[in-house]
Order: sequence, then structure tokens, then C-alpha cells
Amino acid sequence: MSSSSSSSTVLLINDIRSKLIILICILYIIFGTIGNILNIILFRKRTLWTLTPCIPYLFIASFVNLFLIYGFVPFRLLSGFQINPANAISILCKFQLFTYYVTTGLSTWFMVACCADRFFSSSHNALMRRYSNMRMTIRISSMITFLIFIVYLQILYCYDTNQFAAISACNVQAGICSVVDVIWTLCFQTIGPPILMLIFGIGTFIHIKQKQRVQPLTANTTEMQRDNNRHILPMLFIQVSMYLLCITPLLATKIYQNMTLSIIKSDVQRSVDSLIFVLSILSSLVDKMFSFYIYTLFSKFYRKELIKLIRNMLRHHT
Repeated sequence: MSSSSSSSTVLLINDIRSKLIILICILYIIFGTIGNILNIILFRKRTLWTLTPCIPYLFIASFVNLFLIYGFVPFRLLSGFQINPANAISILCKFQLFTYYVTTGLSTWFMVACCADRFFSSSHNALMRRYSNMRMTIRISSMITFLIFIVYLQILYCYDTNQFAAISACNVQAGICSVVDVIWTLCFQTIGPPILMLIFGIGTFIHIKQKQRVQPLTANTTEMQRDNNRHILPMLFIQVSMYLLCITPLLATKIYQNMTLSIIKSDVQRSVDSLIFVLSILSSLVDKMFSFYIYTLFSKFYRKELIKLIRNMLRHHT
């Protein structure tokens, strides 16, 4: 490929990347803000908190998603306009990536906790059901928040500007830091959470099947537990499925990035890698930005509660 042809190809790819970044980030800011605010308004209802202790996890996750929108997405949006302060200023580089990993980590692990709550609450064992209560939810939420902050403190050391060998100038440093980064990504983002979600999901299914085979103690208690599972489990299933779909490209990109660090690439290849990397980062946010719309589309229970909320709001304003 000639030099002029290569340069024009690079310019074209970079132009496509910039336009995609601007479009996606604007959509995230607008629809993500609206959706997560509506989630917060809906999930703060006391009637839902009494329905199941896992609702507070979804409530807190919506707040975390708002921090993600305004602590990370604006940096991506600026990069679409070729304004990249995080690539030159070390503090901004560390801040935006620390915000990204902490907020996405919290949102993901609150979803894991939600799955765990359904697992314990659906058990026929009274001792296991004791782990599904509001006090335990508060404890678990505090533990998750503390541990995620501790786990991702390494970003403040391992990530920095001027990483020109990497896909992005603001990236993980080569050496032990890049290895730690991949291990952390596998354990706390791409492999660990899905495995736990799958374990708790299968366990919940087994518990429900076991309950169907035994004589219930009281009809009212069994019916209430069945209703809770019927309302919450579809929401969790869709959210977990979306998470797996959205996080997979980021995992693949991370592995590829570390496997090709020592390879000398052409300008065109670097531009393609940069485009794929940005899209993988943005795709990992889809389930966080559009959780409200996912719930509304796939959960009949959520739609009913949303309609109730809208009717109450209209009633108060008339």
C-alpha cells in the first residue's frame, strides 16, 4: 500500500471513529441519564423494597450508572472532537479510567449480589433464606463498594499517559501492570461475575423446582414467593444476558492488546485497533446505559410499576 493511500485510509478510519464516538456518547448521555433517573424514581418505592431485598441493589446500581455517565462518557465524547486531555494529563488519565472501572465494577457486582439474593430467597432451607433480608443487603452493598475501590486502586499506579505502544495513549503500562490488568479484568469483569451469575441462576432454578415437588407450609407464603420470583427473575435474566453480550468484546480486545504489544504495526492497523478498542469500551456500557429500556421492553412487572408511577405523577399534577 502506497504512503498516500495509507494516509487516506488512516484519515477515513479516524473520521469514522470520531463520528461514532460522538453519536454513541450523545445517545448515552441523553438516554442513559433519562433511563437511570427513571430507574431511581421507580426503585425508591417502598412497596418494591418490601417485595424483595434485591431491589436496593438495582436502585444503587442506577446511581452508580449516573456517575459513570458524567465521570467517564464526557471524556470519550471530547475524544470524538479530537480533544484528548486525558492522553496528555496524567491525573485526568487515571481519573477517567478509575471512574470507568470502579463504576462498571460496582454496577456489575451489584447485579451478582442480586442474583445471589434470589438464590438464597428461593431456597427451601430456612437457614439459607435468612441471608435474603434488608440488613444483609446493606452489608453486602458496603462490602462490594469497599472491595471494588481497593481492587482498582492499582489503576492509579498502572495506568498513565504516553503509552504509545498501546492502542490508546492513556493506557496500562507495559510489564507486570499489563498482566495484572488482564487478570483483574478476567476476575472482576469478564469471567468472575458471569460464572457467579450462572451458578446462582442455576441454583435458583433448582430451588424453584425443588419447591414445586414438596408440600408448601402455607399457600400464602408459597404464592408470595412464587410471585416475587416471577417478577424479578426475568429482569435479572435479561440484564445478565445483556451484560455477557456487551462485555465480551472488551475481553477479546484486552487479550489481543497484550498479545500484540511487541508487534510493530502499520498506521492503518493501529487505526483499526484504536477503532475496535473504543467500540469495545463503549459496548461494555450498553447494559448500564439502557437498563431502564431493557426492563421496560422485557419485564411485564416493570412495565406495570412504571405505568403506576406515571399515573400517580399525573394524578398529583391535576
